[in-house]
Amino acid sequence: MKKKLRKIVVGGQEFLYATGDRYNVEDKTSTFIVKVFLSGQKHTPLFIEFHTIDDYYLGQPLNSGVSLENRNKQSAETVNLHKPRYIEQLILLGLKHGWTGKNTIAMQNGLEYLEELGYNTDSLKPAQK
Repeated sequence: MKKKLRKIVVGGQEFLYATGDRYNVEDKTSTFIVKVFLSGQKHTPLFIEFHTIDDYYLGQPLNSGVSLENRNKQSAETVNLHKPRYIEQLILLGLKHGWTGKNTIAMQNGLEYLEELGYNTDSLKPAQK
């Protein structure tokens, strides 16, 4: 995880977030992580993990941007989770799923969050064994 926390205001509340990724050598997959805190509440973060394939040339696809079909808009869109608009959408979904910023909830599945936002994530999913 990067040490630098970035600020974003969602619904009039200030949040801090960091992103990072890890590589799994055994199955050649990658996990992109988004960690969000309500300002002043560092002990109750929202953790969202995106367990994906690892692109041979680009590495973690969500770190550099990947084209995904958005079923709601009927068009392809480049999704880069470093952009604040995606972080805002993830925070709103976290709030919808029961996180208040002052409580802890289980690790959230990022690919399910993207699906809920209308994206087809089949191209990101690791092969089933």
